Amino acid sequence: MDIPLAVNMRHIRAFLAIAQHGSFTRAADHLGLSQPALTICIRQLEECLGLAVFNRTTRKVLLTFAGREFLPTARRLLSEFEAALTNMQAHADSQRGRVAVASLPSVAAEWLPRTVSHFARTYPLVSVEITVEDSPGVYRRVRENEANFGFAGQLKPAPDLAVRKLQAEGIGLVCRRDHPLAMRRGRLSWPDLAGYNVLDSGNDDCIRTVLAQHPHLTPTLTSSQYRTNKAAILVAMVEEGIGVTVMPLMAVPREYRSILAFRPLHDPTVDRTVYLVQRRSHMLSAAEQRFIETALAPVVGAAADQARPATKPVSVRRVRAKPGAARRQRT
Repeated sequence: MDIPLAVNMRHIRAFLAIAQHGSFTRAADHLGLSQPALTICIRQLEECLGLAVFNRTTRKVLLTFAGREFLPTARRLLSEFEAALTNMQAHADSQRGRVAVASLPSVAAEWLPRTVSHFARTYPLVSVEITVEDSPGVYRRVRENEANFGFAGQLKPAPDLAVRKLQAEGIGLVCRRDHPLAMRRGRLSWPDLAGYNVLDSGNDDCIRTVLAQHPHLTPTLTSSQYRTNKAAILVAMVEEGIGVTVMPLMAVPREYRSILAFRPLHDPTVDRTVYLVQRRSHMLSAAEQRFIETALAPVVGAAADQARPATKPVSVRRVRAKPGAARRQRT
C-alpha cells in the first residue's frame, strides 16, 4: 500500500471531525462539505488503510478498534501539520508567531522572566505562553504538542521525546533562620533531620529524586502529617514554624530567600537535575531556538560554579538568635 501518497490532511480532518461529532451529518456541517463528499473522503481513507475506521448504525457512528488505534496518531499528525504551517506563516509575516513553553515552577520563576525580557528585543511580534506544571505535566504537554518544548526533571525515557541535561542543583534543607538546624555548626547530613517535622512535598520532583536514589531515607522524608505539592505553600508553612523541608535553592521563591535559611545536605549529596524536553519530530522555529538559547545563557555562565568541590561551603545566611526569640521546639 502506498499510504503516504494516498492519504492527505483532507482525509485526516474528515476522520477527526466524524470521531468528534459522532455523525456524518454534523461533521459535514462542521467541515463545510456535503455529506456525500464526506462519505467519499472516508471511503478513500478506509480503502488506503485497508481497514474500516467507523461502524455505521442508523443512530450513531462509532470508531472501530482500528479507528480508536488511529485516533491519537491522526490528532498528532494534524496538530504537527498545523504547527508547521503556523511556523512557515510566521516567517512570512515579519516573524509573528507563538512560543509555548511548559516548565517546572522553579525554572519558570528563576529563568524565564529574564528570558522573555531579552527575547522580546529580538522577536517583539512573537507571543510567549508559559504554562507551569510538574515534570509529568511538562512531558505530557510537549508530547501532545500543547508546548513547543519544556523544562522538567527526568522521567523514564520515551522514544518520541528528546531530553538534554541542563543543570544539576543540590537539594538542601530549608528552615527558619532561628531554627536549631540553621544555627548548627558544621555540615548537615540527612540523618540530622531525624526527629524534626520534615514537611512533605507530595509527588514533588525533589522528594521523588531523593527517594529513588536513596530509599533508606523514606522514613525521614515521608513522616509529616502536612503536605502540599506547591513550593510557595511549603515555604510559607516553614516560615510559620510548622516544620522544615528539603528542596533546591532555586525552588525557594525569591521573596523567602532573605527570610529563611538554606543549608546544603550531605551524606549523601543529592542533586535535582533540570532537562530541556522536546519532541523528536518537532523542528524548532528560529524564534523557538532563540528562546531556548536565551534561557540557557545563565546556565552556561554558571557551569564553573557547578564544578566547585562539594566540601566548599555555599553562601548561607546565619543569624544569631536573640535571647528568648529562638524557637527551640523540634519542628
